[in-house]
Amino acid sequence: MIINDLKLMLYEIKQRKKLTNDRLVIGTLRNETIKFLEEKNIPIHTKEIYITHKGLSHLSREHKRQRGAGLNEEDILTIPYIIKEPLALYFDDKKAKLNLIYCNKSKSYNKIIKIVIDTKGYSKKIGKITLVKTSGYIEKANLRGYIKIYGDIESR
Repeated sequence: MIINDLKLMLYEIKQRKKLTNDRLVIGTLRNETIKFLEEKNIPIHTKEIYITHKGLSHLSREHKRQRGAGLNEEDILTIPYIIKEPLALYFDDKKAKLNLIYCNKSKSYNKIIKIVIDTKGYSKKIGKITLVKTSGYIEKANLRGYIKIYGDIESR
């Protein structure tokens, strides 16, 4: 169901049609993630992780992908799976907002997909929410600066 809703939102973005829905719940924070954030005194507004039309439009743009700040459509459709069962989850201690980084391997590219989640997110329409802020591709070496919460990018 989530994948079909995500496909519909992507289609509407491409066709510049009026939106059926301007936001989707595409996953939930796992209990061990919530525990980790509570230990770090990081506020969590919602256990549900949302993606908005604006956010999806941003990460699906071709020019964003060319500089590594977006995903191709096949990888976008894997976001709910990545959030449910990431190979690894990292924490960015240096950023005030963009603090959770979900990672999986891309089927299309020889790269790692990163999905950046903002637990202190805010949407004018929705209010304070946990939000997919951005996505893109990252090299394994660039994950060294983050704190690993769980998982191993080499598994599977």
